[in-house]
Parts: sequence; C-alpha cells; structure tokens
Amino acid sequence: MKNKLHTFAAALMLLAVAGIFCAKPAMAQARPTLVQNTDEPARAPFQTTVSLNLSTSTLFVSVPIPPGKRLVIDYVSVSGAAASNSGAIQPVIILESAVAGSPSVNYYLSQNQSPLVTTQFQSAAPMTIYSDSLAVAFGYSGFTPSFAVFNVSISGHLITP
Repeated sequence: MKNKLHTFAAALMLLAVAGIFCAKPAMAQARPTLVQNTDEPARAPFQTTVSLNLSTSTLFVSVPIPPGKRLVIDYVSVSGAAASNSGAIQPVIILESAVAGSPSVNYYLSQNQSPLVTTQFQSAAPMTIYSDSLAVAFGYSGFTPSFAVFNVSISGHLITP
C-alpha cells in the first residue's frame, strides 16, 4: 500500500513541477524584473600598474579613476625588491581608498619574501575594494630600507555609482 501511495505522490509532484515550468515563461513576461543584473555591460574593465621607487621618492602614487565612475578592485599582484643595510625589513604595500565621500581607508598588503633571494618580495590575491579615489603607497616595518622598488598591478572594473 505504501508503494502505491509513494508512486501516486511522485506522479502528482511530477505534474505539479511540469505545470510550474510550463507556466513560468508566461508569468515571467507579465512581471517586471525587480533586481538589477550587476554583470550587464555597464561594467568596464580596468587595469593598471603602479611603480613605486624609494630612490626617486615615488612612494605614494594616485591612480586616476574617470570622473563619475567607481573602481571595484578585483585582484592585486605585487612584485619587487627591498633591502636594508641595518637589518631585516618587511615591505608593505598600502592601498588608500575613499568611497562615497567617506574618509579614506588604508588596506595593508604584506609581502612574501623569496626563500632563494632574500631581497625579492611578492604577493598576489583576489580582493574586493570599492574606490572613488585611490592611491598606492610603499611602507615597511623593521629597519629603514636602503632601496625599494615595487610594481603593483591592479585589476578590476568600473561601475557607475
């Protein structure tokens, strides 16, 4: 008896699902869409590389964002070299972002030291940072660097806020 009830229930469920799928296109045409698709063509790809160099004092560089647009950073890759004559150094890349008229916020990206060449550092990671204005800076902990040169590659997209 149970098997007959399960078969009957399964058949009813199949008919109900088929009815919903058959009726869905007509219902979808009659109702307006209430959510915005964030993957529509309004997104514009963005990428840039910022060079930071201790010897030329280019330690804080603004990233130009077109007026009326907001940058959404999706991925940051950093590579470079740094050393100190006095002792150990830990380079840090700082992304200073301001959005929607709020005060700026700093994002600190520590660099991984190469086990083979101790003056070489790198990092790469996906992230999400919103920015109406953006600057990239070099920082460090430990001893004062005798040299530091870094390239910061930023990939993301522009949206209209």
